Amino acid sequence: MHTLHLSRHADRSTPGTTTRANPWLWLAGGALLFFLVPLVGTDILGLQPDLYYLVYFTIAVAWFAVFVNAYAAELHDLWRHNLGLSLAIGAVAGAGLVAMVLSQAATDHPDGWRFGFEILWRGLVYGSVDALTLFVFPAAVAYLVMHGNREGAKRKAGFAGLALLLSLLVSTSYHLGYPEYRDADLRSPVIGTIVANVPTALTGNPLGAMVAHPMVHIAAVVHQRNGGATQMLPPKVTADYPNHGDNDVAAGLAALWLLGTGGALTMVVRRRRAA
Repeated sequence: MHTLHLSRHADRSTPGTTTRANPWLWLAGGALLFFLVPLVGTDILGLQPDLYYLVYFTIAVAWFAVFVNAYAAELHDLWRHNLGLSLAIGAVAGAGLVAMVLSQAATDHPDGWRFGFEILWRGLVYGSVDALTLFVFPAAVAYLVMHGNREGAKRKAGFAGLALLLSLLVSTSYHLGYPEYRDADLRSPVIGTIVANVPTALTGNPLGAMVAHPMVHIAAVVHQRNGGATQMLPPKVTADYPNHGDNDVAAGLAALWLLGTGGALTMVVRRRRAA
């Protein structure tokens, strides 16, 4: 039985015999990329927020898709393991973070169709992409580094600790790309990162963050869209921020992005089911 157990893990890591160092390269590349995207998009170019999000979302989703495709077989069990429990714990963790947002002073938000658009774009989509980038991606790297072997309490704890450490690295790098975080306290992003990693630590599945983090972003759009003591939706829009404010052109491009991305994901799912 023990021999069979060892061979099962050996088979799982066989595709990575020539790429075992690659997860670390992916992590380093991701940490650098997700620092440069906000640095260039907001600090250097000063893009209108919704237009910046479009650029960030496109790069982040493409990066994650290529990464997952490269390690599809190795990551298959990670996504399925305790999925329902991870999503449930993510909802509980998200509720705690939402309570923190709602405890702060409220700010104004737009009315009509733009409010609904921002709940979808700056809330659900932004929160989901951030979750992939900052929490799911580092946990997947940790899983690959450990060759999918989390048998026993020590290796489970090791995976939880490594996933959190890598997530803190990527999250810190990402937030430092925004000018408002460089001279500010990073406690809020650190707390958010720790809470978002609770599903990973308790279940071994990082997808619970895909519930927790969008909940926080939606709450921020509804309750504190313009920021407060804690900036939940960077970049922070101020009178000094170039090309700031609402932009119908950017909103239109965002709508096209949603349609195109949704169509592409639907095609991928159908092809996988057919295969």
